[in-house]
Amino acid sequence: MPYPVRHATEDTMRARVSAAVILPYWEFWESSAGGASFRSERRDLLDEVVERLQGAGVDVVWSGLVDSPEAGAAAADEIGAAGAQVLVVAQSMAVPPTYAMAALDRLGDLSAVVWAVQRSRRLGAGFDQSDITTMGATVGTPMLTNLLVRSGRPFELVVGGMSEAAVVEKLVRTVGAAGVARSLASARIARVGRPIDGYACVDVYDDVLRAATGIELVPVDPAEIRTIYQGVSDVAELEAELAGRYEDATEDREGRTRSLRLAAAVEELDRARNIDAGAMNCHVAEIRFADEPGVTPCFGIGRETTRGVPWACAGDVLTAVAMLVAKRLGGAALYHEIEAIDFETGEVAIANSGEHDLGWCGDGTRPRLQPNPWYRSDRFTGLSAWFELPPGPATLVGFTPHYEEPSGFRLIAAEGEITGRSFPDSPTVGGAFRFAGGGPVAEAWGRWALAGANHHSAAAPGFLAAEVGVVARFLGIGFARVS
Repeated sequence: MPYPVRHATEDTMRARVSAAVILPYWEFWESSAGGASFRSERRDLLDEVVERLQGAGVDVVWSGLVDSPEAGAAAADEIGAAGAQVLVVAQSMAVPPTYAMAALDRLGDLSAVVWAVQRSRRLGAGFDQSDITTMGATVGTPMLTNLLVRSGRPFELVVGGMSEAAVVEKLVRTVGAAGVARSLASARIARVGRPIDGYACVDVYDDVLRAATGIELVPVDPAEIRTIYQGVSDVAELEAELAGRYEDATEDREGRTRSLRLAAAVEELDRARNIDAGAMNCHVAEIRFADEPGVTPCFGIGRETTRGVPWACAGDVLTAVAMLVAKRLGGAALYHEIEAIDFETGEVAIANSGEHDLGWCGDGTRPRLQPNPWYRSDRFTGLSAWFELPPGPATLVGFTPHYEEPSGFRLIAAEGEITGRSFPDSPTVGGAFRFAGGGPVAEAWGRWALAGANHHSAAAPGFLAAEVGVVARFLGIGFARVS
């Protein structure tokens, strides 16, 4: 049967995170903090925490005071039913830690973020026993974190005032990264075929990866892609989608149609198999070298990456993991190689074999739809998108097995900037990247290679190394920051 073509969703697909918020409370202190009104004041504080999170795009699905172990256990049941990915503990005062632990112990698979929160940034001249109670986050927090550290329970700690924008931003970014880690632990990554012969640097044993991270590699026979492709008969909706997005520079109508049918096939695979990310080696008899499709899927996997299901080429399942992290943290992920170094300017050129993510397009940029320059000698030339990466902060993300890590794996992040330097003759989406931290570019690139990155990685907009580190810690794997 023919498969329908569905419209792409938003270009930028930063992951939405669902969170629950608890604020531990102890009525023991009411006599020194205003009586029964103290409980009401703490509820107001809880509401402010929720407001800050929701205002920054976090979906708060449950919130409440926890004033006893029984209340903590009841909260855990409700939080579990609400489907939260992250538990935020707003610790504002001294409270027996068993209250919060009653919830945390029952929600062992949730990522935990503790916010040692004060209303005020300053201590007044009249600081007294009432203030010691109401501003007691530095007492209550280590009561809880001591038990978390003792038990080896992963958590993140944020410290600061309610009114500090930078602290709230750090909280939101930490919660977001914690949610990404939670989602990765059950991610499904399609493995279409096996890597290109000899590409051991991009491969990993499926069971080893799943044991360490929870990520499942879903084997897909390349023939299945061909079968789905053959069921796609109408690409009119996809053509309409392209008309509003691209400057069209294509002439090979047959190659274009085949690319769109293949894009629809990859989308259908993602939908039917509930796929979060993928890695494909298309240079096989069933796909590129078949009578049909007979083209590379570069445009289609770029379209899926834009839609929020990032794909890597060459069967690189390791970079598929990096792409998933980059996409969910940064909202865009460009599969790429570091192609060459400009030792004079301190930049490196990044490009790929035809993949893209429209989430990386600059404001007002209309990408060009073109025949993929890498495969012009093929019988039919598939499509690719072309645009130059806009200048601004960026992070390269890699993922690899590593012998030094107890888990066997590590995430790697290198912050820097897309400089805005133009390479108009470069065949695919890319640009120039400069590592942060200064110093010779050869040394920075050398640190990147020695950290274990293979020749592919994911590029995301923004400074994301801290969040990549949060993801790694909650996944229980290693992390290397390259500067």
